[in-house]
Amino acid sequence: MTTNVTSLASSPIDPFAGLTATDAARIGAAMRVALAESTRAVYAHAWRGWERWCIARAINPLPGSPAAICAYLVERAEQGASAGTIDGACSAISYQHRSHGLDDPTLAEAVRQVRRGLRRTLGTAPQRLARPLDTGDIRQIVTFIDRDTAKGARDAAIILLGFASALRGSELTGLTFADVETKPGGLLLRVRRSKTDPEAHGQLVGVAHGQHAATDPVAALATWTAVRGTEPGPLFVSLRNKVQTDEPISDEAVARMLRSRARAAGLSPERVTGHSLRAGHATTAAAAGVSLDRIALQTRHKRLSTLIERYIRPAQALEATSSRDLGL
Repeated sequence: MTTNVTSLASSPIDPFAGLTATDAARIGAAMRVALAESTRAVYAHAWRGWERWCIARAINPLPGSPAAICAYLVERAEQGASAGTIDGACSAISYQHRSHGLDDPTLAEAVRQVRRGLRRTLGTAPQRLARPLDTGDIRQIVTFIDRDTAKGARDAAIILLGFASALRGSELTGLTFADVETKPGGLLLRVRRSKTDPEAHGQLVGVAHGQHAATDPVAALATWTAVRGTEPGPLFVSLRNKVQTDEPISDEAVARMLRSRARAAGLSPERVTGHSLRAGHATTAAAAGVSLDRIALQTRHKRLSTLIERYIRPAQALEATSSRDLGL
């Protein structure tokens, strides 16, 4: 899905008068970075699904009619799409229309009512949340890693720093060597751009020294740095044939690595994703009695309700259940 300056053409006055092709290209580039790369990828995928559905029915996808969108959403729901997937499709359709200076058909009352009905039918709870890894899981995983190899040193550092920092996957893989500052008490990580900081004001995240040598994230990163070197560039690089590249490791590669490392340590890899580190930090901290405000400060959740519903309450469910007092 491409972003263009077509939306500017909706003005009755020629918006491009006196502008050059270079000006138009710069405007387009600025519009493209208005959304995070991950968001653009999600929108592009969702838009292609809508386009294919329209082409199969000889319907014009742009502009799309509210009735056609209603039919598409209902069909997707019958095919097993979640409420989140349906919301994503609507967001992509809305974005494309607005980008082309067209009225947003997803705002039509019929579409609103269909979406409301599907939410009631499907529910809005996220499906198959990532499995949170606790401190015991992390310790078991890194124990089976040979840190004398470049891959082992890198993987251990990713796992321990990811768990200790509670960074999002894209934030962890987006770190550069310059983003890490060593302090007497641990590390300061500069997150240049994040989901809750789309305008890149920058956020600082602290990571303390670990209490045990085998699980100390600061020591693990130092071991990896000794292998990586101190050259500028991505902090965690991909490896090809055991040789370092200049390319950052991807979120998908981290997820595959974590599942592989969990399996090698005798843990089930089911629902283990890159998000298992961040989720594990939040749930483990909550179980240890860490206050909600301290957890939120670390995870940088803007909405405490998300932190509570997705991480804290699931972690406390077994602790608080009255079923243990039934005498069964």
